[in-house]
Amino acid sequence: MEKREIEVMWSYYYGMSKVTMIWEQEMIKLHEKGIIKKIYEIIDDEFNEVWYLIRDTKEKSYILKSKCGNVYARDIMSKYKNNYNFYTISSEVIKIFDKGIFPIIFKIPSDRCNDFYNEKTNINKAFFNNYYVHSKDGYKAIREYRNKVEFETFNKEEDAIYWCSDFSITKQFILDSNKRPLNLIEMVCEYRI
Repeated sequence: MEKREIEVMWSYYYGMSKVTMIWEQEMIKLHEKGIIKKIYEIIDDEFNEVWYLIRDTKEKSYILKSKCGNVYARDIMSKYKNNYNFYTISSEVIKIFDKGIFPIIFKIPSDRCNDFYNEKTNINKAFFNNYYVHSKDGYKAIREYRNKVEFETFNKEEDAIYWCSDFSITKQFILDSNKRPLNLIEMVCEYRI
C-alpha cells in the first residue's frame, strides 16, 4: 500500500477529503473506460459501514460510499472483485496512520502466509509491503521496498516487527543490538479479512 493511498483514506475518514465522491453510474463509466487500477474496500466495524477507495491508472482517487446501506454498496462492488486488484482492509489501518505511524506492519494469520508470499520465487503478492506471520519456526517476516522483496525468519516477534519497520535495518544488526523502539507493537495491524 502506497503512502498516498493511506493519506487519501485518512483524509476521507476524518472528514477532510477533497477526493471526488462517486456512485454507481460513475463507477460504471470508470469500468467502461478501463482505467481502474485498484480498489480498496474499507470496513469500519466501529461505525458499521463499508466504503471504497478507487484508484485509476493516472493515480487519481475516488470514494464510493453507500447511499442506501452497506449491503447495497457491497452488491454494486462485488462484480468488480475479479476484474481488478481488490483489497479489503479494516479502518484500524487508518487509525494507526493517524498516530503518525508509517510504515504499518501487518500481522497475518499463519494459514494465509502462502496466499501472500511465495518463498521459492521470492514474490510478494500482497498489497501491503511489510508483514510477518507466526509459524512453528518462529516469525517469518517479509518486506518490500522499491520492488525489492526480502524475507527473514526471527525467534522473537519484536525482532520481526523491527526488521519490517525500516528497510535499512539488517537481521544481524537486530540480533547484535539490544535497542528497540518503544512503540513497535503500535505499528502492527492484524490482518483479519
